[in-house]
Parts: sequence; C-alpha cells; structure tokens
Amino acid sequence: MRRAISITVLSTLAGFAQAEGASSFDCDNFLKFGGDVTKTRALFDQGPETLTWNWFTCLNQPAASNNPNRVWETLKPSDQVYLSNGSAPGPYGARVQLPREVAEKANALGMNPARVMHNINAVQQVDGMILEMGGDVPEAVKGKPVRFQLLMSKDTYDYIVQKGVYNVNGQEALTSDLDFPPTAWELKASWLWIGADTTFQNRLQADGYYIAQAYYQENGQYVVGYAALSGLHVVNKLKPDWVWTTFENVNNSKYTVTNAIPPTPMTNSTGPTTAAAAANTSFQPANPMLSKYELIGTQYEPIPTKALITPKLLANSQLESAFQSQSSCLACHDTAAYSKTKGYFNFALREQGGIVYPTAKLPPQDFADYKKLDYVWSLKRAHWQR
Repeated sequence: MRRAISITVLSTLAGFAQAEGASSFDCDNFLKFGGDVTKTRALFDQGPETLTWNWFTCLNQPAASNNPNRVWETLKPSDQVYLSNGSAPGPYGARVQLPREVAEKANALGMNPARVMHNINAVQQVDGMILEMGGDVPEAVKGKPVRFQLLMSKDTYDYIVQKGVYNVNGQEALTSDLDFPPTAWELKASWLWIGADTTFQNRLQADGYYIAQAYYQENGQYVVGYAALSGLHVVNKLKPDWVWTTFENVNNSKYTVTNAIPPTPMTNSTGPTTAAAAANTSFQPANPMLSKYELIGTQYEPIPTKALITPKLLANSQLESAFQSQSSCLACHDTAAYSKTKGYFNFALREQGGIVYPTAKLPPQDFADYKKLDYVWSLKRAHWQR
C-alpha cells in the first residue's frame, strides 16, 4: 500500500523557508529515503525544515492497515539492543516478551494488547539532572520525572550487529572508527507520566498530546499506565555529520517546570528557529493529529572546530532542559568515542571551575587513542558480555 501525505513546498527566501504551494510526499520506504539518497539530499538542501516535517508526519502514520501503532513505535528500543548480559540481540522485528507483572497489570487496566508497551525506565538527562512534572498536573504526578526512551531503525541496528558493538567487548575490539550507513536513524522520545488518571489523560489529549501505553520499574516493582509524548528527537545520517531535528508539544510549559525555587514553567530557549516557525505554520494546520507539535529546529551544517561568537544551539526542553544554553546536538554527539584505556570520551568539559558542554567540534588531537563512534552516543548504553 502506498501512503502519501500532504506537504507544503518551501523555498528559501530572506534566510528562511516560505510556503509556495502544495504537493505530495510519499511515505513509502522513507526510512531508506525512497532508495535514492542523492535525490533526498538534494530535496533536503532545498528546504531542510520541509523535509524534516515530512519525516515527522511519516513517522506518525499508522504502521500498517488496522495497526493501532504509529510507524516510529515499531522501531527497535535500545534496551532490546544493548542487553544487560551483553549477549547478541535477537532479530530486529522480534520484541522481548513483556514481564509477567506488566502484562497482568496492563490487562487489569483494559489496555490494548495490540498496542506497543513502551519501556520508559530512563529519567536522567545528559547533565545528570531530571526534568520534573509540575504546574497544571495532578498532585499524584507532581514532581515525577519526565521519562524517555531511545529507538533505532533497522539499518542502524543491522550495522551495530554487523560490527559487534552491541556490547562493550565489541567496542573495545574496534580497530577503526565506525561509519554508519546514510539510512541510519535514531529517535529519542520524552514522556509525561499519566498512570491511570483518565481525567488527566483527557486533558492532555485535548492539548494535542499523543497517548501511549507504557511501564517502568521502581523499587523492584513495575508501574504500568499511560504516558503522553512531550518531545521527539528525529536523527538520521542523510548528511555526513547527521541531521539533527527535534519536535515538542506546544503545551509542555503547562506540565513541566524548571528546578528553580520556586519552580517556573519549562520553556525552550533555542527555538523554534525562524525557518522552523515558518514550516510549523504550514504543516500544523494540514496535520490535525500533530497540530500541537512544533519543530524547534534542524541542525546539519558542519560546525567549525573553534568556538563561535554565537554558538549554533538546538535543544528540546524535555530532553536537554537545564543546559539548553550549551546544547548543540551535532557538537556533543561528535564526541562519541571509546578508548580501551580511557573508556568513553567525557564531553563534560571543565572550564573556569565549572562544567560546560561543547558547542563546536573539538580538535582531532582530543581523540587520540579513541575510536570514534560516528555520533552514536546510544552505544554508551552497551554492557560487558557476561
């Protein structure tokens, strides 16, 4: 079955994208760029934010006819790739069986067994902090952390398995830098926890949040309920330095707060960029189910190896909350590297008695004795084989 979505063709005018007219974007095989990487690169260069929005729309199409899941929900979660015992993961399409306790609690809540159950155990952001829910939320979830998960496409997974880097043993055995294929994708999703509160769930649905089934482990027990998608990083290697793009719900400031005393609404200080705002204006009305999600920005141009007067920043308020002023997806992920003697590269840089994060590429000599991991920091989730 061929799926096409309505798009708006954008051109660059006065430094940002402007709507020119409507055409059609084919979602078939989009994770492989329709089998033509060169053509897709040319299309991207004509309007990065346009193609970014098309990808986001394709990712949010039904996975198949009569399938209740969206395309992106069928990607492989990282916890099913980097197994705790370091063993080889199973086939890409195979999913780990749900823990019995999770299945029983999901059944008691009347959840749909045909829908994905998202494992959202992660809460710690890159800087070691968590983002708390607050503001207009029920007391039961006030102060609870925003949770997240990582997912990858089949081509990303296949390369990891082929290179044997799904465990630390394989990464330590590397004799050269990694070089993922152009069709490699990774996603990072952030979630507001709902639990079984139908009133709160209905409020979030009215605010345009996508609601999914999820679980996590706490104090040795599984917590099962519903969660609302608050943000989504969408990353692929269409460009040599990868393409970094992020979306979030426009209502996030109502439900998440800063760590200030007293807490204040969490907002995004890096966007939407001018070009992203123009694309949002075009795409949101044409996509009712995504109308409350906005593109914050798209980062893809090489960053020089010296600090810029004005750094090129890009962050998601739900995923890089407290360090948005130092968040450059491309610069941070360029430091993905592993050394037999030093372990993973530490991109938390000491400066003037504090910690800063790179907003420009570090010089090559900083990576002596390291093997570069081609921007894929999710490899740090690997375990030693036991």
